[in-house]
Amino acid sequence: MLIDIINYFYKKLSGKYAKGGIKMFNFNHVAISVSNNKKSIEFYKKFGFKEFKSWRAEDESIKIDMLKLNDMILEIFCYKDYDSIPENAKMIADDLRVIGTKHFALGVDDINEAKEFVMKNGICNDVEITKGRLGKEYFFISDPDGILVEIIENDK
Repeated sequence: MLIDIINYFYKKLSGKYAKGGIKMFNFNHVAISVSNNKKSIEFYKKFGFKEFKSWRAEDESIKIDMLKLNDMILEIFCYKDYDSIPENAKMIADDLRVIGTKHFALGVDDINEAKEFVMKNGICNDVEITKGRLGKEYFFISDPDGILVEIIENDK
């Protein structure tokens, strides 16, 4: 009887599993809150993001914009009355110890080319490429509100 139940569920669910996980799930989006949505949209467009959805409250108390880069969606919230980012969240070394979401990353094929792009476009003047503990090279930049964005070399 137990074997029949296990076989039943195995057959029902076997098509829903991918390598080591459930196939029905995929990464959908990252959400950030900003002080100036127009400034933030222009910042993220430099990396190839494109606007594809937006919503505004009638009283303009909140604006929501969604940007897309390939399959990655960035949801941007902009409240008229907002709280600034805490100082410890602006430095990765300080913020990693605090529980919560830390940053999001944009993958690149060539980390040195990405560094050159960031510096040439005035996004960041001081970029230091680091080799991470997991063997991948990366660097961090900050968006207009000080939100950390990691630029990391794709797996090869």
